[in-house]
Order: sequence, then C-alpha cells, then structure tokens
Amino acid sequence: MLLSFKWLSEFIKLPSKITVDEVANALTMAGIEVEGFKQITELDDCILDVQVTPNRSDALSHIGIARELAAIFDCRFHMPNNNVKELGIHTHDMVHVKVEAKEACPRYACRIIEGVKIEESPVDLQIRLLALGIRPVNNVVDITNLILLERGQPLHAFDWDKLKKSRGKVDIHVRYAHKGEKLVTLDDKDRNLTADDLVVADSSTPVALAGVMGGKGSEVTDETTTILLESAYFMPDVVRAMSKRHSLSTESSYRFERGCDPGMVVQALDCATEMICKHAGGRVCREVVDIYPLPIKPLEIFMRKQKLSDISGLLPIDLDEAKIRSKFLALGIETIERHDDSLRFRVPTFRPDLTREIDLIEEAMRLIGFDKVPLRLSYEGRISSSFSISSQLKLRSKIDQSLLASGFSQAINYSFGSPQVYALFQSAEDPELIRVKNPLGEDLSVLRQSLLPGLIENLVLNIRRGNSDVKLFETGTVFKGTNPAGKVPNVTLLHGAANQDAWANEELLVSAISYGAVGNRSFDTKPKAADFFDLKGVLEKLLSSLKIPLDATIGSAKFSALDPASVFLHPGEAAQITVSSVVNGETKTAVLGIMGKLHPDIQTYFALDKSVYVFELNVAKLLLWAKEDVSFKALPKFPSVTRDLAFVLDETVAAGDLQDHILNDEAIKPYVSQFRIFDLYQGSNIEKGKKSVAVSLTLSPFERTFTDEEIGEIINPMLKRLKADLGAVIR
Repeated sequence: MLLSFKWLSEFIKLPSKITVDEVANALTMAGIEVEGFKQITELDDCILDVQVTPNRSDALSHIGIARELAAIFDCRFHMPNNNVKELGIHTHDMVHVKVEAKEACPRYACRIIEGVKIEESPVDLQIRLLALGIRPVNNVVDITNLILLERGQPLHAFDWDKLKKSRGKVDIHVRYAHKGEKLVTLDDKDRNLTADDLVVADSSTPVALAGVMGGKGSEVTDETTTILLESAYFMPDVVRAMSKRHSLSTESSYRFERGCDPGMVVQALDCATEMICKHAGGRVCREVVDIYPLPIKPLEIFMRKQKLSDISGLLPIDLDEAKIRSKFLALGIETIERHDDSLRFRVPTFRPDLTREIDLIEEAMRLIGFDKVPLRLSYEGRISSSFSISSQLKLRSKIDQSLLASGFSQAINYSFGSPQVYALFQSAEDPELIRVKNPLGEDLSVLRQSLLPGLIENLVLNIRRGNSDVKLFETGTVFKGTNPAGKVPNVTLLHGAANQDAWANEELLVSAISYGAVGNRSFDTKPKAADFFDLKGVLEKLLSSLKIPLDATIGSAKFSALDPASVFLHPGEAAQITVSSVVNGETKTAVLGIMGKLHPDIQTYFALDKSVYVFELNVAKLLLWAKEDVSFKALPKFPSVTRDLAFVLDETVAAGDLQDHILNDEAIKPYVSQFRIFDLYQGSNIEKGKKSVAVSLTLSPFERTFTDEEIGEIINPMLKRLKADLGAVIR
C-alpha cells in the first residue's frame, strides 16, 4: 500500500525534527513494515510503500497510519469533521433499501445527490491519486477512491437514473444472487452468479457484486446528473469467497476481506458527499438512509498489569501505566474502569484484531517497543517438579533424533495435495479422500492419507536440483476419512484433537524414503546402492532407541512378510512391523507400520531410475510400546561361548521364524546374550527348494564357565525341536 507523507501530515503534526526515514523505521519496529519510500520533489511529497499484515485492516488507510504515528511519537491526532448541507426532497422519496442478507451485510447506508456535473477532477486530486497508483476517472469516482485511501472505507456511486424504479422510487435489495443471474461488471466481463454471491440489486437485476465491483449498466458517466452513493459494511468471509470465486481482486474487496470499520460507514459517506458537492456541485437529499438493525458494539477487555509484566519480561515497576493508557488512547482504545490490578479498555470497532487480553498485551508491547524487552526470563519462580514434556513430544523427539543420526533430513510438507498423486497410494479399502472446501488449486485440493506422496515429490525436486542421493523423513498428521463422531474442533484442547473432536479420523505418522547411495563416498570405497536391509537397519535402530525390543519375546517388534500386499510397495520386497501382546490368555498382534521397496508402477510414474525404499509407522502405536525407563543388568562374570550354526530348511520357511524358535526355546533362552543371522545360501550342494541359513549364537553362563558337555545339553534339545517344528537340520 502506498502512502503520501504530505497527506498524513493533514491528520497529525509530527515533531519538526522527525525525518521520513525515522517515521519509516518507527512504523516498521511497530509491526507495520515500510519496504521503502520515494521522494517526489515536484510535489514536495514522499511516497511510502507499506506492507500491512492481514489482521491490521485499520492500517489500510492514511487515517489508520496517522493514528499509529500519533501513538508512536506522542503527538495529537486530528479527525476532520463533516458538514453536509441537506437540501431538496427527502431521500426516502427517491430510494427504498431492503437488506435481505442481514448476516452478510450488517450495515448499509446511502445518500442521493441531485444535479451533479461529471467532469475531470481538479489537478491536485488527480495528482494525489496518480502518486498513489490509482488512475483518475472523473470527479465522483475519484472522490470515492480518495475516501477509500483516506479512511479505509470503500464507497460506490450508482447512476440513479439507470436503476429500475417503481412509482418513481429506486428499490435497492442487498441479497444473494438467484440461480442463472448474470452481471456485467465495470471491467466489461460477463459474470455468471451463484447463490453464494452477495449482490446489490434494483427491483429486477443485480447492479453490483457487493464489496467487490459495481455493474457496467449503472456506472457513473458524463451524462449522469443524479447519483446514489453507497457505503456499507459487508462481512469479510463473504467478500473473500466472492473475490476468489470470480478471480477478481479490487481495492474495495482487499479492505472488506480484512474487515472494515462498521462505525466508519456513515462518516465516510458524509465526507464523500461533502467533497462531491464541492467539486461536482449538486444538492444532497435530506437525511441519510442507514440500515443498521443490530449495531456492532465496541468490545470491553480487561488487561492485568502483572500479566503484561509476566509476558513482556518487563518488571511492574518499569511499566509506565499512564504512558500505556496515553498511547492506547491515541489508537482510540479508551480506559473505562480500574479494578485492582486490572484496567478495562473499550476497543473501537475499527480494531477487530483486538478481542482478548493477550491482544492488548501484544499491543502494549508493540507500542513500548519490542527492543525494550530485556534479555532475561520473565518468570523468576521455581518450576514445579511435576512439570514435564508430554510422552508424545518425547517420543517424537527420539524418533527425529534417531533418523537424523541415521543420515536422514527432515521434511515438512503441506497436509493437502493432488488427488491424482494420492490415488497412487490408495487401495480399495482406504476411505475416500477428504476434499478441501476452498482449495488453492486442484493440486492442493485433498487432505493426505499418507506422508509418502509428499516425500516422493520432495525426492523428485532434489533429483532435478542435482542431488542424486536422498534420505528424507517427515512426522505429521494424516486424515483417514471423516470421523462419524466428529465435530468442530475445540480450541480449549491444548494438547490437540487426537480424534476427541476432530472432523476427520486423524493419525500421526512418521515416514521416510531412501534413494541412491548409502554411506560416505571416498577414494577407497565404492558407493553402495540403498537396499531393503539398509532401511531395515534404520528401523531396527529407531525401535531400539524407543526401547522396543527385537528379541522375539512378547512385546518385541518383528519384521514379517506383508500380507495382503500394499498398493504402493513392491510385492516381493515388502514387510510389516508387528508387536505381540497377551490379552486374557490370547496372543494379539498389532501392526506398527510397513516398509519396503516402492512399487515399480509408482517409480515409473515419477520417472525415477533407481529403487526407492520407504517406511511408514504409526506414532500413536509406537507410543503404546515405547519405554522411557532404562533397565540394566550386570555384565557376565564368566566367559561367553559363541557357536556358529548353519541350518538347511525349506526355502518357504522365513529366517525370522527360525530366529523366533531359537530365541523362544525354553532350554536356551535364559543363556542367550547375542544372536544374529549372518549368511543365506542357495546353490550347489544344497537341495533344490532348500536354503542354508547360518546363525551366530552367544551363550553366557550364570554361575561358572560352561563345559562342552553343558553346551551340548543346552543346544542339542533345541536342534531336535527345530527339526520337528521347522524341518531344519544342521548342515
């Protein structure tokens, strides 16, 4: 937004020594960023380029910025008075207004001005508009634009003679459009209206897209002699939706979308009316039409001095209450009551961003200056011993640290994406994707049910940027269809919805992808392509960091073949990670997640020339099995014994089943301290349909060093049971 420094000076008198550079810096430090300014010598003016945050609709005008400067520099703010001379017939004899969409238009006002002469604006007005980036049109339209820039209130002028009449009177209806209605707007485009479009209409057709743009058929031209001047307050969400739906953004919609001041509606109307009479002549009909059935009242908010001190870090003794009240008053925020340590303030309607105590505290800190906040803890008491980070946060931190230590980089993606891409990762059993109500585009139109599509797109982007070895992970929420018991989220649940009131079935997942080479490149080592077992090792390390055992006991994690197959994993290289528990004497298995090689069809879709290995785990399920306590046992006092055993068994028997049988064998289980599978062989000297699996088994004695006979007494019964149960024989 462009601002005229000369125009600002009409509302405040800054100290003579204050320069434009100091003004720009002060506004920026107060949260209204000045990106730059340009001196215009021939106009004896300086134009400031200001960026206003969406919540500060009050700052989208010269008067709004003037208030800011008055508070910052402790100078007087002056609001010009209006003096409208009403002559001629009564306004109600020429127009009747009916607001049908009251919830979308809380206030609507208008005046009738007869006998105007449409011509070019005076040169000084045209120059002012041009300097601020607005093209002059004619004296009436230019004045409505000047009022918008001055007061932040959009206005619109209709040619009264072009509006349909009944018994010599114009009927104005503020309503939603009817199905099939059309409107040619001032930009000469034919707009097809929907039932969600708020319009200003005469007795037969729409004449304006409310708050966005007027209609071509009722515009003010050189032949206009009588105008109907409109000023209204339209609800921000209604205007925002229309502007987006019609891809039409104007200076008016920009302000209505962010929230104008309902209290400025008639003031701005009268100011414009007075200027039109001055520069275009005419007579103002008696009385203003002002439809305002439910006035929007200023909020009254308490602010505690101690709370301000706690949050700002400033000691109560350092807080100048009189100065804060003075600066608030410069912004229109009045002090109306004191109660103990609290002050009650009346917040003007042009500040819709101030609704809570914390908002007033932020406002006070902004005016005091964030640079004045001391570098110290604002809370000096002792932290309660009961204070602790939630288990979920601890778990997420452990997950992140483990994956970062394994060489993965963290990614953060949008929670929504392309339905075409997400469909590649969906099976027939998965719930339907949830569509975003007002998507930014088709590529961002549905909520995700997996984190992997976003990570794959990150991978593709990295490859395009020349990074051929990529390891990424993400922890985030997915949305598995709608929640039948859901409702609007409750903002008081500080720990998150967790399906207590969520509209969707939300799950917290952690996912990762590995592509390209693993390990560091060096002159004496060749790069090794990532494979299934590399990612399995990462997962084993992750589970170990969460104290989830991998020893084949109840409550330990297990990798097994994925059945049924996943739609996005290679059917021959996919596994599920499960954990078992005993409930009422019955063993039940929960799936923590899945891992494997990306399906070849998806690899082809993304034009990936190397294999991609992925995993996806459910964080909530990990939380159920993760352990925070660390347990220790004494190191063995006697030397351990290691035996390497090679078993021949059917190729259909999983190596994991062999491991489970060995580790759960009652004879050997108490003595096992280490176990690993170190070889798999199929080929010559091995019968067809068979395979050889070699394991290393370390046994630790309790009371004395093992003898060979004792080792045989432990191992031999196990070998017999392996032969009976799995058909495994020593090679």
